[in-house]
Amino acid sequence: MLRKTGPPLLALALLFGAAASRAAEEPLAVGKIPHSLELPARYPDSWVFAHDFNFNAIVDGKVAILDVAAGTRPYKGHLDAGQFASFLASRRRPELYVTQTFLSRRTYGERTDVLTIFDRRTLLPRAEIVLPPRRMQVVTQRNAFQLTPDEKWAFVMNFTPAASVTVVDLKARKVLGEIPTPACNFVFPTGKRGFSSLCGDGSLATFQLGKDASLDALQRSVPFIDIDADPLYVKNATLDGITYFPSFRGRVQPVDFRAKQPRLLPAWSLLEGAPPAERWAPGGWQVVAGGAGGRLFVLMHRDASEGSHKYGGVEVWVFEAKTGRRIKRIPLQQWSVSIAVTKGKPGYLVVTNQEMELDIYDSASGEWLRTLHVNASANPMVVYGR
Repeated sequence: MLRKTGPPLLALALLFGAAASRAAEEPLAVGKIPHSLELPARYPDSWVFAHDFNFNAIVDGKVAILDVAAGTRPYKGHLDAGQFASFLASRRRPELYVTQTFLSRRTYGERTDVLTIFDRRTLLPRAEIVLPPRRMQVVTQRNAFQLTPDEKWAFVMNFTPAASVTVVDLKARKVLGEIPTPACNFVFPTGKRGFSSLCGDGSLATFQLGKDASLDALQRSVPFIDIDADPLYVKNATLDGITYFPSFRGRVQPVDFRAKQPRLLPAWSLLEGAPPAERWAPGGWQVVAGGAGGRLFVLMHRDASEGSHKYGGVEVWVFEAKTGRRIKRIPLQQWSVSIAVTKGKPGYLVVTNQEMELDIYDSASGEWLRTLHVNASANPMVVYGR
């Protein structure tokens, strides 16, 4: 039995041949290579920077730029941030900053540490400042790299394991000097040209610098952190000029870093009104974030125990930072490790979940809105608002 199967092969060959002939007669316009769109100099409030640490290939970490309000095409671009990099976005200039490390043979060879300055519009590198080859290399920590309030200088934490801070002039594009910080780590900008560091004895050391970045004064507070019983996270959130540090067991220590000498404010508890038997405590990596209206967001887990401070959490608790009053509990879709909150209205709570995807919530109502997938191997351990 014969069966009709469509146009004869000869007819198909003639058809495709004619199409190919027309394509040859009308070639595509020559495209510019490379070619990419430009981003705005000022990003919308709903755009965030997701620092993909990339545990599977740390030399190839990235910072992805995402619109968490977008239902489609949320991925706007990325910049390289390799080998235990640190990231900051300027609020005064159309620049993005990454401190990173390169080896001459990719995974071995001569080491070069740099502060790379990227253009916010094109995401292309515009300048490099070579740093002393002793930059602290740890899983992403916001306070390993910070700017002075006027953004003229950058502070880069070093650890070899000797601790020090490299001071960089961002305008002149050069290293100004290095300040030893023995037994003290991380950088909390203090006053106009100083910084403070948390120390192993539970105190706070404050380094005030002169105009040439030399050390003018060093002061140490009395120990106020019980390192053995209830240490503070170095992760923190700043609201209305006050920086809030949660502790492993559920305290919050506010510190005012605006003057030359930091001022310790009264501590308060996250656990007021929480049943003691449930043993709630903060847990995760970036466990705290600040939101509009002076609200403090903290990632919490129950049945806390010794060593559970990195376990992650199943709820985000929201507090009035000034009073310590809890105003909301947000149950999460799944176990999560880090949080961030965007500015503007509506605000978004961005949560890195156990699958290393980003769950997006309305920060006011707590309603889950969507989940964003960065890429198959991404580890967005820290998310930064605009």
